[in-house]
Amino acid sequence: MSAFLLVGCAGGGGPAQRAEQPVPVAPPVQPGPVPKADVKAPATLVADAPAIQTTRATAQPRARPVRPAVADQPVAIAPPPVPPAPAQSACKVRKNVVEWVYISGGCRNGYAYGPGRARSADGRRSYSGMFADGYFSGEGEYDWDNGVRYTGRFLNGRRNGAGNLVYPDGTSYSGQFKGNVYDGKGTYIDADGARYVGQFQAGSFHGEGTYTWPNGDVYIGRFKANRMDGVGRLDRASGDRYVGPLENNEMSGAGTYTWSNGDAYAGHFRNDRMNGEGTYTYADGMKYRGTFKDGRKHGPGALTSASGEIRQQWRDGEKVAEERDLRRPD
Repeated sequence: MSAFLLVGCAGGGGPAQRAEQPVPVAPPVQPGPVPKADVKAPATLVADAPAIQTTRATAQPRARPVRPAVADQPVAIAPPPVPPAPAQSACKVRKNVVEWVYISGGCRNGYAYGPGRARSADGRRSYSGMFADGYFSGEGEYDWDNGVRYTGRFLNGRRNGAGNLVYPDGTSYSGQFKGNVYDGKGTYIDADGARYVGQFQAGSFHGEGTYTWPNGDVYIGRFKANRMDGVGRLDRASGDRYVGPLENNEMSGAGTYTWSNGDAYAGHFRNDRMNGEGTYTYADGMKYRGTFKDGRKHGPGALTSASGEIRQQWRDGEKVAEERDLRRPD
């Protein structure tokens, strides 16, 4: 036998703020007296569920600087006094944005060749390493004379291959370069302590990688052009976890979000929130199956527990109707 009830603003599903902390879960409301339908034994009602929790907005990974040029000053600082111009050599170094003067080393056909040293014509930048046909080629060290330094491989005057680039603020990159930018496997550490380990393409996080925020949040999964994009796992320092697809740094698609208190949601996400069909399971085992909109119950659904089921209707997190299944004990 069933009874149909109309209700106002009762039950869970209060407005979910995108960036606020999860709402503490109140204990389930104890069932009240059951109305007797006839002279037989009374039926048992299901206790209404506490409020559902809200997901947190996903923080965006930082990726800077991504493509410092070999001969441009990546960090804006006051220029130091101009040192004396280096002694001119008959052997030439190919121009690479700025003019270079060969200081010492081998020479072939009038161009720097083999191990040698060079300084920029203004006396500020320096290079020490291998040359080929006047280009930086092979292992070398390039110093901007402002705290920025690259040590690694060059090809035709450009960073190419394995290398390490460091900045005076603590930012660093160690890994593969191609055409002066991060490309291949590498590790990027930002000045604030954030760390990315994984694949790079054209100077950006791209492919499989792991990004760790300074607060302890960790994402393991796919990246696209510096953004979390694809299937991955997001573990928050709070104990919350999301497993599923992301798009443009936001939870999007069919995934699972588990809160630190044991509550869990399995279903569709959009814009970092529960949106569409899904199942919300409370830590005590009670479940709500239905539709969600912007992190709140919206539309038809069913609340179930060991003692029975309540069919409900919600509008923007407010319960507007329910039909209780009154089951007699055997």
